[in-house]
Amino acid sequence: MAVLVGIPIAFAIADLPTMKAMNLNFTALRREVAPARTLPIFTTPAMKNQFLTPGTAATVMSLDVVKEQYFRTSVPYGDIIYREARRNDLRPELVAAMVHTESDFRPRLVSNRSAQGLMQIVPETARLLGIANPFDPEQNIAAGTKYFRYLLNRFENENVALAAYNAGEGNVERFGGIPPFPETRDYIARVNVREHRYRERVQNTYMASLRLRALH
Repeated sequence: MAVLVGIPIAFAIADLPTMKAMNLNFTALRREVAPARTLPIFTTPAMKNQFLTPGTAATVMSLDVVKEQYFRTSVPYGDIIYREARRNDLRPELVAAMVHTESDFRPRLVSNRSAQGLMQIVPETARLLGIANPFDPEQNIAAGTKYFRYLLNRFENENVALAAYNAGEGNVERFGGIPPFPETRDYIARVNVREHRYRERVQNTYMASLRLRALH
């Protein structure tokens, strides 16, 4: 959840889970990665046509070409995610993992803390970033990626920046790093696992496309 610059998220101590709850369920998280190892070669007909249609044989094959096509055809709002990630010098897989974790790709989601849209931006941050409509996927992802780039530049550590995105810059400053909130630690773990999943899918698609090209 994107929280306003300098304003901590409202974490009431009474609402925090016990320290025992901080033992993340990595077994459950790994289950999310497992399906990537048994993915079909192509996840959509459009993806298949991109590599098998005769007219595309002259296309220069590279991981970046495959990655862009994968995001455009196989990830919800992937064209926006890919574009805004590149614009802000972020990995598309990381941004997709953040959107997945924040909202499960639901553009009209509103949390119990009033965070809105695909990247769960709170109203104060939305106003600061000049978002007219936080439920518009293009505006939301553009603002969320811009804000995360700011956090990454400020804290110079990806996991700390993720913690600030989730729990607020104020909490990161107060604790001198990642806050000991189970929700925040779980958020970081989920984003990391999901990014790995997207990277693996892109790599699998790339390797499959190379094998198919070698047969022609």
